[in-house]
Amino acid sequence: MSEVGELSKEFDCLLQELECVVQRLNFREKSIATEWIRKLKKENSSLEDLKLRLDFMDYFVNCWKCGIFSSEPFNKVPQPNVPLQKLRYLLPADHKIRSIDETSDEQRKLYVEEMFEMMPDRGAFLSDQPVPLDGTFFLVLINQK
Repeated sequence: MSEVGELSKEFDCLLQELECVVQRLNFREKSIATEWIRKLKKENSSLEDLKLRLDFMDYFVNCWKCGIFSSEPFNKVPQPNVPLQKLRYLLPADHKIRSIDETSDEQRKLYVEEMFEMMPDRGAFLSDQPVPLDGTFFLVLINQK
C-alpha cells in the first residue's frame, strides 16, 4: 500500500474513534468537534496535509478527556478558508509526530516567536542565553502570584 493509502487508512481509524468520542460531548463541544472533523476531511491535497491532519486527529482523540473542545485554542470553529498548514501552530510542539520532519525554517521561526510571545518577559531572559550545541533546551516557567 502506498504512503498516501496508509495515511488515509490511519485517518479513517482515528476518525471512527473521534466520532465515538464526539457522542459523549455536550452540544457546543460536539458542534465545534464536528466542524474540525469536516475541515480535516477536506485537507488532503498533499502528503504534508495528510500527515498534519493525522497529527490533529491524534491530538483530539488523545486529549478529549481534558476538554479539548472547551478550551483554547480548539474551543472555536476553525476558519474554513485557512489552510491547515497555517493552523499547525495550534498543536503543541511535542505533538507534531508525523509532520515535524518537513517543517520549514520559516515555520520553525514562527514556533520560536510564538514561544517568546507566551513568556511573561517576551523571551528577554531566554534570548540572552547561549544556544546549546545540539539546539535543544529545557525551559520551566513558574508562575508566582
